[in-house]
Amino acid sequence: MRSAWSGMRRGAVVAGGVLLSVVLAGCSSGSAEQNGDSAGTTTGKSASSSESSSDSAIANPKDATAVGVCELLPKKAAAQLGVQPDGKKRDNVLGATQTDNCTWKSQEDFTAIALSPVVNRSLDTYYEHESEYVDFERITVHGYPGIRSNKVKPMESGSCGMHVAVQEDQLVQSFATVPSDDPGSADPCALAKKALRLSLPSWPAAE
Repeated sequence: MRSAWSGMRRGAVVAGGVLLSVVLAGCSSGSAEQNGDSAGTTTGKSASSSESSSDSAIANPKDATAVGVCELLPKKAAAQLGVQPDGKKRDNVLGATQTDNCTWKSQEDFTAIALSPVVNRSLDTYYEHESEYVDFERITVHGYPGIRSNKVKPMESGSCGMHVAVQEDQLVQSFATVPSDDPGSADPCALAKKALRLSLPSWPAAE
């Protein structure tokens, strides 16, 4: 049973990651975290989709493209997340706004975390398409605004992605998968958000 489920989960991880990038699906943890992180005002379809770009203003912008993509997650952070310290770079094949991504995996199971900068895109893209998602929430990570927007339920799929805005037109996507023989027992959104929380302070300031 374990091997069969793991095979199915690995397939879902690949498909989910591609789908997430193609349909602009972002995601975040479903609950507030410490260190300046907080959930958005609401979860679901109740937040207004008429927000202006002023909501995406960044007080202390960072540039996630100023370092190698596999440098976005510090080794110490990787250890805290339970994944290997060295990530594997994957070349961008999805379009002009996407950049290369880096994936860190666990040696123990199929837990994985991927980070990737997204250029020339703001959070407004997600606000404007809120009705398309079954899982939607506004978040902050260390004071930076972000968005969780999934077309499938993370606790059922075992995968979750989110975006945090480090500049008005630059986002960083975090995508996490968690293995489990019992869907719903582990929260992939919590892992995706923790990856951002542990890594964001190390990213260089925008010039």
